[in-house]
Amino acid sequence: MRVFLIGFMGSGKSYCGRELAKLLGMPFIDLDDYVEARAGTPISQIFANHDETYFRELERDVLMSIAPLPSFVMATGGGTPCYQDQIGHLNRIGTTVFLDPPVELLVSRLQSETNHRPLLSASESLTDTVTEKLRQRRPCYERAHIHLRFDNQSGDVARLLFERLSEQSLS
Repeated sequence: MRVFLIGFMGSGKSYCGRELAKLLGMPFIDLDDYVEARAGTPISQIFANHDETYFRELERDVLMSIAPLPSFVMATGGGTPCYQDQIGHLNRIGTTVFLDPPVELLVSRLQSETNHRPLLSASESLTDTVTEKLRQRRPCYERAHIHLRFDNQSGDVARLLFERLSEQSLS
């Protein structure tokens, strides 16, 4: 089983992915970590030295090199599924899950991270930037097999997702 967690930055893909991987007894892969390892530099530096297209190509190449592995839980980057219709490919080779917290929760999580998030660092209004980018990406995200909406940080999203995946595999 391959599980791809998709959603906007700050939606909890990495945290939920680690917890879900433990519950499923599978390896966890954070795509951003693999991209940084391949590039030998942090993502913020990749953006500083190149443009977004260069980053997306590198990210896609790394994803395609990992995707054939037989089982894992992967936290993708926020834009990963939207670039060159990668959501279609991810849907064909695994189970995609859209983690969908409200904008207010995303903004509160991202508030202190704008310096490390190249697509947010130049924004005057974090709320406006998140709202607009999410509006652009939502049609892609909504093509995921599973759509998990949640309203607070205290919910056990990984356990809920584990139950949903278990139900799915039984049917």
